[in-house]
Amino acid sequence: MKRRAVIFTAAAAAVFSFCAFHYENAAVFVGHITGKPSVVLDPGHGGIDGGALSSDGTSEKNINLNIAMLLRERLKKEGITVIMTRTEDRGLYGGNEEGAIRSLKTRDMKERRAVIDSSECDLAVSIHLNSFTQDETVKGAQVFYSGGGGNTVAKKSRNAAELLQNKLNRNINEDKKRSELEKNDVFLLQDPVCPTVIVECGFLSNPREAERLKRRSYQKKISTSLAEGISEYICKNSVKDCKNTVSEDRRQKVK
Repeated sequence: MKRRAVIFTAAAAAVFSFCAFHYENAAVFVGHITGKPSVVLDPGHGGIDGGALSSDGTSEKNINLNIAMLLRERLKKEGITVIMTRTEDRGLYGGNEEGAIRSLKTRDMKERRAVIDSSECDLAVSIHLNSFTQDETVKGAQVFYSGGGGNTVAKKSRNAAELLQNKLNRNINEDKKRSELEKNDVFLLQDPVCPTVIVECGFLSNPREAERLKRRSYQKKISTSLAEGISEYICKNSVKDCKNTVSEDRRQKVK
């Protein structure tokens, strides 16, 4: 996703593990299962919309999808229901890719928003890459969250953004710490019905960071960082007693 770069500084956060449990047989659904945490993962762009480009022509859309798929597998192991807006290289155009690109993008964003709004999820995470061609030295992952005042969804969105940003700062932004940022001019973040954040995982306009973002090992590092933050958020905000939500027949192991 192309946007103006915003540079802040954030403190590193302490390590927190997700309630010490892993569950079996987690699956991917379109919908919500009562009593089990659910997360929507939204890999940005897709199909004819490639998103941001690196200097060598690498498009954002496929890296977004790779990170989201790795994150899905990690969250499934934590017993979290995962809802994907897409699992392949396509946009959400309702099966029709005819029309002007602007019209298609509008339709795509509305479809993504519809998936999130109807999911009754505990958290929605939209995954993107940044670009700031005016200054190729700008780098680092940053999390944006929905504002909207002091309502519960806004507060939870900010809390999720803080947790994810802390994990990214500790694991990814080793020499360039950033702060989570409220952003209200993005469609997905305007009056969401569930806590929603956008994660810009790095800058394709920075040649060195672009090379890292293309590597599978670095994509795994990002997905692991996001999984840690999401798991901590779920444990702190969605269940009062993590241990008591686990039935004995579904408990796999205790760390």
